Amino acid sequence: MAKKSKNINLENLLQEFSHISDDQIEKIFKISLKKAESTKYDDNLESLFMFGLKHKELFTNKFVEISGDAEKEILCYFDKWISNYIKDRENKKIDKPLKNYGEKDEALISRVRASTRKNEEIIQNYIEGHYLFMSAENVNGAILEEYLAEVLEPAGWQWCAGSIYRAIDFCYVTDETIILLQVKNKYNTENSSSSAIRNGTEIQKWNRLSSPKKDEYIPKPNWEALHAIVQNDSLNSKLSEEKYLEFIEKNSTTELDQLEK
Repeated sequence: MAKKSKNINLENLLQEFSHISDDQIEKIFKISLKKAESTKYDDNLESLFMFGLKHKELFTNKFVEISGDAEKEILCYFDKWISNYIKDRENKKIDKPLKNYGEKDEALISRVRASTRKNEEIIQNYIEGHYLFMSAENVNGAILEEYLAEVLEPAGWQWCAGSIYRAIDFCYVTDETIILLQVKNKYNTENSSSSAIRNGTEIQKWNRLSSPKKDEYIPKPNWEALHAIVQNDSLNSKLSEEKYLEFIEKNSTTELDQLEK
């Protein structure tokens, strides 16, 4: 018989086990961190955990095996939480080959062929290009986060990789300053409705591209809005559309995920 699990965040999990103190939670977290053997990310994970411990509502849902044992369930939660973070950091989307194939609808192919009157070689190039662009679009937001992490983390920011916090992709936390940032690629990408944590700190939202002017089809870069959020003039030259596109050109894999002929 398969073991039962529940999809739950840390705050709700701890409501079920209200006798567990923050000190106990920290001890369980450190056990999970040691199990992961992820010394490369230990400092990052510890600081993200300690901030989250003060704002438990930020922790996202994970599937936890139901046992009725508080320590086992909390340990299971942190195993998933830590694993998601490490996987996101280790499996960079900029290294993922693009796919040039997918499901085909012959009616759509016939429609394009009939409307364009192009020969079969060009039609096949259209189809391959369609799948390449779709594949690129699917990881576009993740690659933006990877670039921002490269620029922001040396300046004290934390990439909240693996969706470890609800509606937060980056955070900057000191004794004097807390900046929580949600990143989107385009103006028309739906933002989370969550805009604040319980101490009143706003989750700031930034989209790389703003809507184009009427009758134009090229969205406008919106990096100056990010400069205002980051508040670090020394980073402004790197936080630009030009530098971001350079990053993509320089680091994208040249491999393709393609069907063998």
